[in-house]
Amino acid sequence: MHRLFLPALVFLCFISVLAAAGCIANHTTVPTTPVTLPGTPLPAAPSTPAYSSTPGPTQTVPAYESVSVTVQRNTITENPTIIATFNGGMGNGMVERMDMTVIRSDGITESGHANNPTAGRSITLMGTTGNDRVIVTLTMTSGDQYTVIDRYYPFPDGVLG
Repeated sequence: MHRLFLPALVFLCFISVLAAAGCIANHTTVPTTPVTLPGTPLPAAPSTPAYSSTPGPTQTVPAYESVSVTVQRNTITENPTIIATFNGGMGNGMVERMDMTVIRSDGITESGHANNPTAGRSITLMGTTGNDRVIVTLTMTSGDQYTVIDRYYPFPDGVLG
């Protein structure tokens, strides 16, 4: 009987030390649902836009990593797509990813990407017949990121689809 008493006492002391140190805790969370009384206005949800509506600065890719990217608009009003094309360059093998984001004039944001793009690879996203903002960012194999395009591309005036 004494042989079991001493290990049990040591075990209980160990458990109480752990509990006192905070290692054992009851982390029970109770989900709460806000209650709104009739006639009480709902609090406004904070709105943090993912992107500013104003184009920002662009970065110049270092000469040893330089590549070319062009953006074009489809001029057909029924299909006003925007196309970013990777044209390659001296840093052709150093681009790990090309990301394109279109912030449309109707407030919708669309994004697409191309991993390890080669010359001629393009990303096509839907635009509007308005003035859409296009952002193209390159991620290099070094981990460096460069925003190479960030500007508005208006739909051409006078084009009939």
